[in-house]
Amino acid sequence: MNILVDGHVFDDKYQGTRSYLKGLYLALIPICKDWNFFIAATNTDNLKKEFGDFENLQFVPLKKGNKFYRLLVDFPSIIKKYDIDYSHFQYTVPPIIRGKYIVTVHDILFEQEEFRSFFPLKTRVVNHLLHKLSSRKADILLTVSEFSKQKISKFYNISEKDIYVIPNAVNDDFYIDNESFVETPSKYIMYVSRIEPRKNHWALLKAFMELELYKEGFKLVFIGKRDIAYPEFESYINENKEIVKDSLICIENVATIDLIEYYKNCDLFVFPSFAEGFGIPPLEAMVLQKKVLCSNQTAMKDFELPEAFVFDPYNLDELKLKIKNQLNSNFNLAEIYSPILSKYNWKSIAEDYKKIIISHHKNQ
Repeated sequence: MNILVDGHVFDDKYQGTRSYLKGLYLALIPICKDWNFFIAATNTDNLKKEFGDFENLQFVPLKKGNKFYRLLVDFPSIIKKYDIDYSHFQYTVPPIIRGKYIVTVHDILFEQEEFRSFFPLKTRVVNHLLHKLSSRKADILLTVSEFSKQKISKFYNISEKDIYVIPNAVNDDFYIDNESFVETPSKYIMYVSRIEPRKNHWALLKAFMELELYKEGFKLVFIGKRDIAYPEFESYINENKEIVKDSLICIENVATIDLIEYYKNCDLFVFPSFAEGFGIPPLEAMVLQKKVLCSNQTAMKDFELPEAFVFDPYNLDELKLKIKNQLNSNFNLAEIYSPILSKYNWKSIAEDYKKIIISHHKNQ
């Protein structure tokens, strides 16, 4: 069987969809030795760094980085040239159908009324058309959480039995004890995410300030790029700049090895997002056995963390109380996290994915 993967996300800045493809296919390729895999991107040298060498893996160059050329010209010709059985895309498929399409739609948060304000009108209109059409064109439709599965079924009128959950997991880098030379604060609370309104950095900063944790020597570390205008967050920083300038550390670019070091040394990891299709950072913190406090909304419910580890991101008082409680807690983290991490494991996820493809192929 010949499997093509749209790897254009590896030409861009790091994001969750990139981590998803890397983890899934690094686990799948070795257990499908009689299948041939083709990953396509403009920068094939970067693909080689990310995936390494496998006898059944080939990197295919895309001629241009332009999205429309890629979908209209590049992929149809690649599918024909390599006699591809299944082509795996994320969110958007080519309008010309050649072979079978696997589509991963990570989330459709922009469709939900309560979250629409987080997305520009143009994004909502374009994504509605493309994601709905691609979901209906998919021969195998995947998503990453039960929450997203239910929403895709509801908004795009697709039966839940025709949607498969192939979730995210933590990549192998987090299980390897590599040495980093980055200097981290002596005491700090940490959040990893793009900085934008949906991610709710403002609430965590406000809780930190109102608890006066800076007087106890704590810093607040945000790791992630500024993505969308966030006036509420910026205004709060300006209003409290004398304290914030010594307490808040914002880091936009960090190597994976250094990111892991920040996780390892933090006193508490907080994930206050209003809405996610999945949410990998809490799992990364769990792998490294760190105290976690996670939003209890949308897909994050799937983690099934104990009550002491979750909070309502709309309730600032609850967040403040639980930050204090978690900083002083003494839970057996290994016991709590073990069943969660066993569920979100690339090896078992890849086995499930393989079964889905084989079953579909047999029924054609």
